[in-house]
Amino acid sequence: MFRNLAIAVALLSVAAFAEDEWAVYKASDYGFEMLIPKGAKPVEREKSGGWGGLYVKHDGVEVYGLAKLGAAETNADIRTFAEKECGIAGENWKKIDSGENSKGWKWFEVYVAEKGSTVIFGGFGVGPKGNYLVFLKTTKEDYEEHKADYKEWYGSVKLSD
Repeated sequence: MFRNLAIAVALLSVAAFAEDEWAVYKASDYGFEMLIPKGAKPVEREKSGGWGGLYVKHDGVEVYGLAKLGAAETNADIRTFAEKECGIAGENWKKIDSGENSKGWKWFEVYVAEKGSTVIFGGFGVGPKGNYLVFLKTTKEDYEEHKADYKEWYGSVKLSD
C-alpha cells in the first residue's frame, strides 16, 4: 500500500511539474510547436542561410527552435548547420534516437552533445515545410538532474503544414 501511495505521489509530482513549468509555443509561420519554460519571453530571430525561428533563455537554459523553409536539405547539410549553431563539433555528439513519419517529421535524429560543462540536447530533420533544428543548451549537472523533463520537452515538438 505504501509503495502504491509513493508511486501515485511521484506521478502527481511529475504531472504538476509539467503543468507548472512548461507552456506551449506555436510558431505557425515556421510550422512547429513545442514546450517552452513557462514565463519565458520567446524571441524570433533570423539566422544566416535562410534559417530562422525561436530563441528562449530562462533560468540558465537556452531553447532553440529553428527552421529553414522550402526544399529538404541532406542530413549532412542540416548536421553541419547544427554543429555550427550548437558550437559543439560532431565527434562530441551521441545519437540517442532516430525515426521517420512521427509527429510531422519525415525523418529525424536526436542527439546529446557535451563540451566541458555544456550539454546540448535535441535533434534535427525534415518536415512538411522544410528543415528543422530544435535543441536546448544547459549544464551537464542540470541535464542530469532534469533529464526526464528535457525528454518530455523534446517529445512535445510537433511539425505541421
